[in-house]
Amino acid sequence: MTPFRASVGAAAVIAAVLASRCASAPPPPDPSRAAFPLDPRLELEGPFDEAIDRGWRALEAGDPRTAARAFADTPAKAGRSGRAGGIGTVETLVLMDHSDEALERCRALLGDGEPTTALLTACGEAEAKAGHAADAYELYARAASRSPRMTRVAARTAELREAAVARMLDDAEADAAAGRRAEARSKTARALASAPRSAPLLVRAGDVACALGDRETALADYREALEEGGLDPETQARIASVALESGDPGLAVSIYERLSADDARFRERAAEARLEFRISNWPDAERSAARARRLTRAGAASLVWWTFPEVREARITTGVVATDLLERRDSRAMMRAVSLGLLDVDPDTHRARPDGILTRPVAARLFLRLAGVVGSPRTRPECLRQPGIARAAGNDAIRVAVRCELLSESGSSAVSGAEFTRGLDRFRSLFPAGEVAGRD
Repeated sequence: MTPFRASVGAAAVIAAVLASRCASAPPPPDPSRAAFPLDPRLELEGPFDEAIDRGWRALEAGDPRTAARAFADTPAKAGRSGRAGGIGTVETLVLMDHSDEALERCRALLGDGEPTTALLTACGEAEAKAGHAADAYELYARAASRSPRMTRVAARTAELREAAVARMLDDAEADAAAGRRAEARSKTARALASAPRSAPLLVRAGDVACALGDRETALADYREALEEGGLDPETQARIASVALESGDPGLAVSIYERLSADDARFRERAAEARLEFRISNWPDAERSAARARRLTRAGAASLVWWTFPEVREARITTGVVATDLLERRDSRAMMRAVSLGLLDVDPDTHRARPDGILTRPVAARLFLRLAGVVGSPRTRPECLRQPGIARAAGNDAIRVAVRCELLSESGSSAVSGAEFTRGLDRFRSLFPAGEVAGRD
C-alpha cells in the first residue's frame, strides 16, 4: 500500500469513528410542529456526543427513561454536549413528573450563558407542572420572543398566559379579602399588563377593585368590559347592580334596558333603575328621604309634595293646626300633608310628629287617602274603588296597599324611603296617562 493510500484509509477510519461518537447539529425544526420537548441541541453548535442523539431519538419516541440514561452518559463538562445533555435531562425530568429536580437544574443552566429556546420551554414546563403559572408564562414568553416562527411555542405561551393571569387574579382576590390592598392592586395591574384587555379579564379586575371598595376603578373596568362585548346577561346584571350601589344609575339603566328588551326577568330591575336615575336628579332633601333606611313622617310628606303637583295645588278646606310644624324650615310639605288629611295630628297635643318614623299602617293609610286627592273616582284602579276606603286604617289599610302593590306584603314596622318611593311611583302608574302629573 502506498503512503497516499494509507493516509486515505486512515482518514476513512477516523471519520467512521467520529461518526459513531458524535452527532451533528439537528435540522431546523418545522415551525408548525415544534413543541416541547424540543431537540436539546437547537441553537447550540456541535459537535455533540452521540449520546445526545440517542437521547433525543428516545424523547421523540416518547421514552423519557431511556432518554435520561442516554443524557446521563454525556460527560458533565463536555462543552456544548454537556449543555445539550443538561437541557435534555431537564426535559426528561419534566416528562417523568420530577419538576422539583428539574427546577434545580434549570436554575443552574439558566444562570450559565444565553438560554436556548429548548431550555426556556423545558424550564417553563417544569414551572407549569410545579404550579407556578406566572413563572412558566415568563419563560415561555422569552422562548416565543426568541423563536417567533415556532407557532406551537407561541400557542403554548398564550395558553400559559391565560393560566398565569387567572392565577394572578385569584391571588389578588385573596389579598383583597384579607385586606392586603397594595398586594391586590399590584397583582391586578400585573395581570392587566400581561394579557390583552379582554372583557372577562376586565370584569375580574373590576371585581377585585370592587372588593377593595374602589368603586370608581371597578366601574371604569366594567365599562371597558361592556364595550368589549360578549358578557353573559347575569354578569351584565351584576355590573348594573354595582353601578346602582355606586351612584351611577345611568349605567344601570342602559344595561337593564338592553337586557329587559330580550328577557322579561330584568324588566322590574330596569324600572327600579329608571326610578333611581330620576331620584339622583332630585333636590337634596327629597333625594335623602328617598334613600333613608327609616323614613320619617316629614320625609314622606316631602316625597309626596315633590311627586304630585295635585298635592301642591289642592284646595285646603280644613284649618288643622300642628304646633310642632310652625318653626320648621321644611314645614310647607308637612303642613300640606296634614291639611289634606294624608297625615294625622294628635287631637290632644296638636302635634304631627314630623320626625317620627313612618310606620307601615300610617304609610298605607297615606296612600289610600292620596287616592282622594289625585285623579278622579272614575279613573281610580279597581283596588282603590272599595266604598269607605279612605277611612281604612291599621291592617285593613295595609291589605289594600299590598293588593295595589304600593307596599310589600312583609317588612318591618318602619317603612324605608326606597319602599315608599317605589310605592309612589307605582301609585302614579295606576292612573291613566295625564291623570297624575308627577314631576322628576
